[in-house]
Amino acid sequence: MAEESKSISRKEWRKLVKKLRRKRIRQKLAEFRDGAAAESVARKLAEPTYVAYLREKEQLEQEMLQRQEERSRYEHALWLDRERQAQAAFQEKRKRLEEEQREEIEKREKIRKEFADLERKVKEAKAEKERLMEEFRKQQQERERMFAEFLVGIDDHALTLREIVHSRPDRDACVFFGKVGACRYGARCSSNHPTPGLSELLLVPNFFAHPALDHQQHPEYGLDSSIEFDDDELYRCYSEFFLDIVEEFESFGAITGIFVCRNYEPHLRGNVYVQYASLRAAAKAYQRMNGRFYASKQLRVEFRSPIVWTSAVCGKLNEMYPF
Repeated sequence: MAEESKSISRKEWRKLVKKLRRKRIRQKLAEFRDGAAAESVARKLAEPTYVAYLREKEQLEQEMLQRQEERSRYEHALWLDRERQAQAAFQEKRKRLEEEQREEIEKREKIRKEFADLERKVKEAKAEKERLMEEFRKQQQERERMFAEFLVGIDDHALTLREIVHSRPDRDACVFFGKVGACRYGARCSSNHPTPGLSELLLVPNFFAHPALDHQQHPEYGLDSSIEFDDDELYRCYSEFFLDIVEEFESFGAITGIFVCRNYEPHLRGNVYVQYASLRAAAKAYQRMNGRFYASKQLRVEFRSPIVWTSAVCGKLNEMYPF
């Protein structure tokens, strides 16, 4: 102790002594407290009521732990059930989405195939149309060649040129077209219009024009606009028209008859039929007159099969002025 006092100062030594004294006091207090607590516990354990309390408390704690475990197992079972339902709903949704995607893919593929088929059909139709147009062009060129040879006196292709062209080969012949070589429906007619490629009879549709034949609705006079023209006036105009055209048509060959239709219907009104004695004269007239202009109107000349005029005339409204 003397050696320690030599190495430290008095102040530090006093601080160390106080610290040790406080430590001993705390130890004694702790021993007293622990002893008092042990005695208190011993006294409580010696009492039957306290022991019963402890047992009851322990039993309650065990029951609480058991209820907590049961609650935990119940909640876990509920979670597992919800998880199974969620998985089932997810699988169902995924299957539905896959089915919708599959249907969408099939629909797009169907649309793509239909579009491809439509495009292929359009191309085929276009190619077929071009082929038919090219074939028709070649036929027209060949026909023009044979027609030109026929005009210069070569009769090798006469039978080919006279062949009948059918507008609708699979249909019955149009009765009206067969009678007068004209039909009110034109190319829209559902029946067949057999037309010769070469004939002695020429038709110039709507060639003769006169107000007395025009029964269109007039804004001021209505349907009475043609009343002021009598038959004498109409015949006088027809005579002038006849004298004007007969010389021109006779320049191609002998004519056996000229018929002009005075019917009011647009498909018959003013139709002029020129009957030649020879086939070559009719061909020359067709070549020279088709496309020419008369009274500011371009002429359209067509070949027609022979017409029985007695059956073609059907009353006053369909009279023919014969040559």
